[in-house]
Amino acid sequence: MKGRKTYLELGRRERFGKRASRPAGPIEPPPRPQDVADFELGSWHVQPTLARISRGERVMQLDEQVLAALLILAERPPGGVNRDVLILRIYGPAGAETHADKIRRVLSALRRLFSEDGSVRLVNVPGDCYDLEIGPPREDAPRPAESSAMLENPAAIDGWLRRGNRRGLGVGIAGAIVVVLAVTLVALIDRKQGVLYGTVTQVAVLAGEPGQQLSPSFSQDGRLLVYSWHKPDASEKLYIRVVGGGPPRALTHGDGRDRFPAWSPTGGLIAFQRTTGDGCVVMVVPADGGEPRRVAACDFGAGGPMTWLRDGLAVTYSRRVAWTLPLQIVSVNVNDGKMIGVTSPVAGMPGDSSPSLASTGRRLAFVRTRTPGYEDLTLLELGGGAPERLTKDALPVAGIAWEPRGLSLVYAAPRGGYDALWRIRLDGAAPIAPVIRRGEPVRRPALSGDGRSLAYEHWHVATRFVMYGNDPDASGGETLREGDALDRGAQLSADRGRIAFVSNHAGREQLWVAGADGKDPTPLTIGKFDYLETPRWAPDGSAVAFTAARDGHFGVWVVDVATHRETKISDDGENRAPSFSRDGRWLYFGSTRNAGHWQLFRRAWPQGTPEQITEEGGLAALESSDGELLYYVRADRRGLWRRSPAPGGDDTLVTPELAPIDWRNWDVGRDAIWFVTRPAGDATLARFVFAQGRVSAGPVLPDLLPDSGLTITADGKRAIIAETASAQVDIEVATLE
Repeated sequence: MKGRKTYLELGRRERFGKRASRPAGPIEPPPRPQDVADFELGSWHVQPTLARISRGERVMQLDEQVLAALLILAERPPGGVNRDVLILRIYGPAGAETHADKIRRVLSALRRLFSEDGSVRLVNVPGDCYDLEIGPPREDAPRPAESSAMLENPAAIDGWLRRGNRRGLGVGIAGAIVVVLAVTLVALIDRKQGVLYGTVTQVAVLAGEPGQQLSPSFSQDGRLLVYSWHKPDASEKLYIRVVGGGPPRALTHGDGRDRFPAWSPTGGLIAFQRTTGDGCVVMVVPADGGEPRRVAACDFGAGGPMTWLRDGLAVTYSRRVAWTLPLQIVSVNVNDGKMIGVTSPVAGMPGDSSPSLASTGRRLAFVRTRTPGYEDLTLLELGGGAPERLTKDALPVAGIAWEPRGLSLVYAAPRGGYDALWRIRLDGAAPIAPVIRRGEPVRRPALSGDGRSLAYEHWHVATRFVMYGNDPDASGGETLREGDALDRGAQLSADRGRIAFVSNHAGREQLWVAGADGKDPTPLTIGKFDYLETPRWAPDGSAVAFTAARDGHFGVWVVDVATHRETKISDDGENRAPSFSRDGRWLYFGSTRNAGHWQLFRRAWPQGTPEQITEEGGLAALESSDGELLYYVRADRRGLWRRSPAPGGDDTLVTPELAPIDWRNWDVGRDAIWFVTRPAGDATLARFVFAQGRVSAGPVLPDLLPDSGLTITADGKRAIIAETASAQVDIEVATLE
């Protein structure tokens, strides 16, 4: 007897205006991307065959499962798409025990994507179904910039690299011969003059005048160096210096701060970024002096280190068109301003930065930040292939330089508790090894074309802990502790009698404890960690929970204050940002253990099994003073949120004014939440006042450290943050042999 058909026995259905030719069986597969024409969805343009979705110049790649879900939901059948149907159409019936986590990740990715402007909303409808609501973009959403065909064309990068070579077959063959000869000649020259995997034989200070000498870049022949000089009077301009020594020569003048210079491989131009009250622009100036010329914009906190294409016609840098969008690496022609997108970061991630192009012109290294504070060195073969992670320790990267022939990289990062320059060979023949290591940070490496000279920034930096009130007109705060090292992450104990913080005072990073006045500090941890952050006291003051990076992973640790015994809490996934409940019964933390996306978890303290709290994302959480609510921030979206401390319940947006970059910089008090906001790019102290239900803006924090940390004083009237007290930065040049 034939049973009654169920909803799983899917028949013919409308597919973007075309009827399916035949039923696909009991479970219809998702639409094949190659069979679906491009279509519009709200303000978005979907290109299924390219697995891309775009909005103006914002272009994103979609993985296979997210694309499949989008195409199924875009069919928009009456009543929406049932959750079980969606799961079975994407994954099939096998492995059902993992489907719930997988579909949660897919739906979260779509919600993050469409949250950019609100023209498309993924909503729940009766019958455990999902539907797409189409409407006008939010009034506060960034307007999409006009898009060029090159930004949406996946072959554009390769075409850009090969431009000017379409002059007939004869010319092409001749060009190929020339290329082969040139490559052979370069290889011979490299064997004779180039230094691969060199060791440091001597180091000399090239630029050590008062102030900060930053972002060195060599001329084509390696004889000259251009850099930016941030002087004690706050001016910042470009200077050129002979590598062998001698006084600096000023290259730029006038208003604004000039930074991140990059010398063209053809030698004639130097690109740089100029920041004024009107924003940031990319400019070029003749290397022998002259008037700078504008090339492109670099607003919305974008910019940073730049690199040239090898023909000297285009410069590559990080760009975004709105605060809510990720950083995207683009290349812009310095003559006509035409621009292409080089990378396609996913919506919700901070994005891509610090591009560096190998001398071969075909390999681009850059930093990809998947979530705030989670960075990796990444390699892209231009003209084809997906980005490849070169490092998997998620530690901050502060500069990249290629060695000759594009076979290895030197980059700046903390490892083993030290900021150093490290070499990574792309053939994997040797482990990552230090090239330059100092007791203080070294950053922004630059290599001469022959690999014999390595320039870098050597930082001599000290920070201080400063107390600020909420007076927006205040010109400064009251210093609590004047340090002689890089101190950050201050957290007062529950009784406000002690303060814990991170410091490299003893040469490498450790946790320290001092009195509430910051005096008489003593080390708390004894273990060797790559990186430390977010110390949080237990309510009774017996222990401090913290985040530590070790062996390529972030973990949550707890150290006993009396015995200094360190205990790792969990090994599943990446784990960060611990905090105790007000009664000490629970330990909260963010984790990627389920489906690889940051969610909030809690576990009974001191023993218990972690249980997931959030479904839509969460990274760092703090309880309200009465323990009734849990406030938290997300890695993929702006804002402060609140919910029940227990699993289940609703997530409520408190205020959208906190950016993911400041996920460490907030604290919950009895009367208000204190946090750092960046309304116009400048860090500003603010409070969400519970009684008023709104944000009250406070003073600007010009010297705030990005990973400062924030804690509230005992009276609840001031916040303690870490800011730069002094920073002398010299440029040193090492000789490699």
